[in-house]
Amino acid sequence: MLAWTGALFAIVAAALTLPILRHAFARSLGTGLMVLLIPAYVAWFAVGQFEHRRKGFLVPAWFACVGVAAVCLGIHATRVSLAELLAPVR
Repeated sequence: MLAWTGALFAIVAAALTLPILRHAFARSLGTGLMVLLIPAYVAWFAVGQFEHRRKGFLVPAWFACVGVAAVCLGIHATRVSLAELLAPVR
């Protein structure tokens, strides 16, 4: 279940990246390629240089989707069950 949830949030994050990517390529080819190829640069560009009328929704939603996808896929990759995570420490 965590793998499907993580994959769903990763797809939504990819869809939210498209307006950011389109704006970056509209500025210049170099900026667009950096946003496309350097993972941390897309976050920096989205916060600092991305101008869109719905920036207040797109950027936080993108960060949230990337974070939820990373957590879900990370927990799935370690094969830890939710019961083990919530169990009290002995």
